[in-house]
Amino acid sequence: MSRYEVEMKFRVDNIKAFEERLKVLGGNLGAMMEEVDLFYQHPQRDFSVTDECLRIRRRKLPNGTEEKFLTYKGPKMDRETKTRREIEIRLDSQEPWETMLELLGFQAKDTVRKFRRRSELSILNQLVEVVLDFLPELEKSDDGGTFVELEAMASESDWEKKRELIMNLSKDFGFSESIRTSYLELLRKAKNVVPPS
Repeated sequence: MSRYEVEMKFRVDNIKAFEERLKVLGGNLGAMMEEVDLFYQHPQRDFSVTDECLRIRRRKLPNGTEEKFLTYKGPKMDRETKTRREIEIRLDSQEPWETMLELLGFQAKDTVRKFRRRSELSILNQLVEVVLDFLPELEKSDDGGTFVELEAMASESDWEKKRELIMNLSKDFGFSESIRTSYLELLRKAKNVVPPS
């Protein structure tokens, strides 16, 4: 069964006001975790053109342990959100997955490092993940370094319903201008790096 990630992202200028609103809606942010994403380029197609991504994410948990995930994301499906097909595999072994991808012709291109705190809300009996992200490399850029993402997982048959749920929740938070640009694209822009054509 296909799985879709329905997501909206927003800049946050006032973290305290956001946290207070989150509490009113019934959520509390958890402990901060560091996530480091290593993005790969396909040997025969340019992901910056096809709007896809393949990454390995390393997540450092507060207790010192580490999780690792291999994730593919397809092209965005609408003009308002970042809804995409997603396939995510938890990498339980310590095998060198990066080496395997490189042997298959994938090239490690970019790294995105962020610090993330998570919360979950139940809205109309639907689970929504709310995350507060801080990206040190973007802190002094025009985009700022602090963002909120509202995310819900959906199937092929209900992603539009989840999209409406996320859009309504964004209004409850008082967010107006969503960002459809990925963190990777924001970092490239901040560094004036133009992806190959």
